[in-house]
Amino acid sequence: MFHTRNCLHRRAYQHKVGNIIETMITDAFLKADKYIKIKGSKGKEYHLSTAIEDMNAYTKLTDDIFLTILRSDLPELHEAQEILRKIERRDLYKYLGETQPPEGNEIQKEQYDLLPAEVAASKPETEIQDVGLKAEDFIVDVINMDYGMKKKNPINNVRFYCKSDITKAVKITKEQVSKFLPEKFAEQLIRVYCKKTDRESISVARKYFVQWCLVKNFSKPQDGDVVAPELTPMKEGWSQDKSDKCQHSKEYSRVSKTLF
Repeated sequence: MFHTRNCLHRRAYQHKVGNIIETMITDAFLKADKYIKIKGSKGKEYHLSTAIEDMNAYTKLTDDIFLTILRSDLPELHEAQEILRKIERRDLYKYLGETQPPEGNEIQKEQYDLLPAEVAASKPETEIQDVGLKAEDFIVDVINMDYGMKKKNPINNVRFYCKSDITKAVKITKEQVSKFLPEKFAEQLIRVYCKKTDRESISVARKYFVQWCLVKNFSKPQDGDVVAPELTPMKEGWSQDKSDKCQHSKEYSRVSKTLF
């Protein structure tokens, strides 16, 4: 059950596309907030962010608000409308990659708002095109995944009954179940996106992201060697493993002997 819950979060609930659409909707609503008026009890008007203070106004805050913003003629809603139109045509903020912090150095909640500025400040020393990337161009999504009890194994707090004696509850250790059970029960995923969508900006933004991972001692992004091959060799531990090199050498030698 705990494993299934974790899989569902990875594959669906925390999917990178679903998460960035939620972020874009949030951006649009924030820009539209003070221009949308919702009438509540006694005729008092509320905004999107304050409708929760009045149940009458809050019940009017349905999914229709998305279309209300899109169909509005108010010029003040132009920016919000443009974001929502991008969602409709799947012109989403671009995914730059995913990384993980070392165990014990996870990012704390109070640091979340500072992360886009950190990425924007991580300009690689290598020669790259200046596309004017700023903190507001980056979105850093921090996702904490666990089995429901942070770093603890929840099964350790569960008791089981067996058919031999249905009145007695017992503990079952993971050694009694399977050797395939996980050793760790929590991890932190960090995903970075860029609001700019042109090819030049995305290419440069990916290098910023790899440089940020390098400086913060995070794990190497999966496509780091592809998008920033000039940066990944700078980090010890990011280069190809010696055992891999040895294996490739053996395979090359075997193929060479076969061919020649």
